Amino acid sequence: MEWTSVVDSAVKIGLGAAIAAVSGYYTLRLTHKHETDKDTQLHHRQISERKRLLYVDYLTTSHVLVQKYRDIQSQADGDDYFAYLRLYHELEIVADDPLRVCAFNLLNAVNEFIVFRKNLINADDRELFRLMRARVDEVVGEFQYLAKLDINGPVHVQ
Repeated sequence: MEWTSVVDSAVKIGLGAAIAAVSGYYTLRLTHKHETDKDTQLHHRQISERKRLLYVDYLTTSHVLVQKYRDIQSQADGDDYFAYLRLYHELEIVADDPLRVCAFNLLNAVNEFIVFRKNLINADDRELFRLMRARVDEVVGEFQYLAKLDINGPVHVQ
């Protein structure tokens, strides 16, 4: 065998191996990137679902407390109220600042409403009572809007 045929064979084999190595590297890199992106999307969906459940629980508990203590005064020492505080504090840990501020405002509006002395209502107090309930409803609406933005992102109208 001549040295030119040896070099020719070596170049053919070496070039084929180099092409295989480079294509293998890029294939592996693309596969890894795809898997990483898929894991990131799954993680984001899991966090969004956890937040969604927390937001719904907080809103539902707010409504339940307002409805339960519509005609009577709460002492804010029952299990239902403590569960509400737990939801509030969990929400404060996971939510972004605008939603945290709104959750605080909702907590205050619900607290004012449920501890209001309903057994001493006169004509002037009825207007205050109505305004307090309207405040709860207003903050609930704001919270719902911010929670929707947090979970779904801003909505773009075309």
